[in-house]
Amino acid sequence: MPCKYDLLIIGDGVLDIYLNIKNFPIKEYTTTISSTMEVCPGGTAAMAVMASKLGLKVSFVDNIGNDLFGDYLIKELKNNGVNTDYIIRSDKKMTATSVNIIDDMKRHSFLGYLGSGDSMDYVDANLINDSKSIFFEGYNLIKKGKTYRAVMKAVLDAGTAKKYIFFDPGPLISQIIGIEKFMNLSTKVFLNRDEAVAYFSDDINNILKRIKNDIHGDRYVLKLDHDGSVTVKNTEIIKCPPVKDIKIANTIGAGDAFDIGYISALISGYNEKNACILGNIVAAMRISKGIGSIPSIKDITMDLDI
Repeated sequence: MPCKYDLLIIGDGVLDIYLNIKNFPIKEYTTTISSTMEVCPGGTAAMAVMASKLGLKVSFVDNIGNDLFGDYLIKELKNNGVNTDYIIRSDKKMTATSVNIIDDMKRHSFLGYLGSGDSMDYVDANLINDSKSIFFEGYNLIKKGKTYRAVMKAVLDAGTAKKYIFFDPGPLISQIIGIEKFMNLSTKVFLNRDEAVAYFSDDINNILKRIKNDIHGDRYVLKLDHDGSVTVKNTEIIKCPPVKDIKIANTIGAGDAFDIGYISALISGYNEKNACILGNIVAAMRISKGIGSIPSIKDITMDLDI
């Protein structure tokens, strides 16, 4: 029986507020006015929107504050075709929020509020069975709280059900409790350059040699910024060049966009190399034109020989 959803995204949804300034630093006791403001889904919520735009059937599960920010986040998810039936609303804490400040040189800084982030204590096993794949991040895996236990059980359930399991540990990779178990259970693990160096305690060239010869090397997908992306297939290193000549608005969310481009391609039947290519393309679209610019995979591949 076909699955109802292509992708289930678990936790770490955020409401993003973007503000622009002329330059850093911002001094204490001063007033700085932004010329623009943008409010949109962030974190995994943004990933859910992008996956839906790319053509996947997406469900999103999280615990979100019962407040105006949560109302807006859920409305945006629904408007973009994401199933929100399994989102739990909480009166105890407000919705997780990130204020993203960007200057004229495209440098950025974050001011965040975790809010209801570590309050998800349950992922319906039926929802996992009804999904081809799951995705989760590492932000709430640095302590054994409610969300940690819920995510671990969801990953174990997905493994038992032989689902695709996609994992992006994120910048807190060195603090994740029991990371080896999460790694070993995952079908694909996404790491940027800094995260790979932190995890393997080695330089990137040696890391590539190690994963090439690793029996489980196929699980790693490396995001290497201006050097594009790298994956492994049958002990062969596959390098995919970045998209060039793009006008960058800001680099926030580039890694998440790559993940979703890769996942959407793999779930849609493309091979690992083409998944990397599509990941690079979606990341380029995200940082140049924003989430709203993401088309379907069919539209992206129409002019590509893949």
